[in-house]
Amino acid sequence: MGLGEALSNKLELHFDGEKIYAEVSELSLAFLSKGYGQLDKENGIIVYNCAEALYLLENKMAFVMSGNSNMTFNELLYALESKSEALWRDYVIYRDLRNRRYTVKEGFSPDLAFRVFERGEFQKETAKYLIAPLSEGKSVKLSKLKHLLSICRALKKDMVISVVDRRNEVVYYLASQVDLKNV
Repeated sequence: MGLGEALSNKLELHFDGEKIYAEVSELSLAFLSKGYGQLDKENGIIVYNCAEALYLLENKMAFVMSGNSNMTFNELLYALESKSEALWRDYVIYRDLRNRRYTVKEGFSPDLAFRVFERGEFQKETAKYLIAPLSEGKSVKLSKLKHLLSICRALKKDMVISVVDRRNEVVYYLASQVDLKNV
């Protein structure tokens, strides 16, 4: 079996140094319906965030072309690391959530990095959770967590703090505000 045959059932992604995208096709639209990528109607492409592309590549659902070169996972990771110092942490969280069968979309900011949909609710309901990623050993001010929690409450989402430890294991904490006045 030649390279073309081996890659024919995989999503073909392109990395131009700035963005990762696929041409609109039956296959890319099928991936879009499963929560991978964002349709860019103006340019007629589907754009993928860094974590999505790494996940698709690592799980052999896609291959990534940069010019005429077929990139490996490590090559793509290295090329993308300059864009975000938290890329590996965010990827570990994204991968863990996807492996748990959640649909994960890009969040609203680096502090609320992902929107997570209940299983089976993607395209039926809005995301239920917003993920606030943290790395073990890094300090964060309580005022910042309170601010993020207030944003989540205003958006009617549950905030989940996701902590990645030194072994790349993820622990999730559901954060909520408690009103003790009526206790």
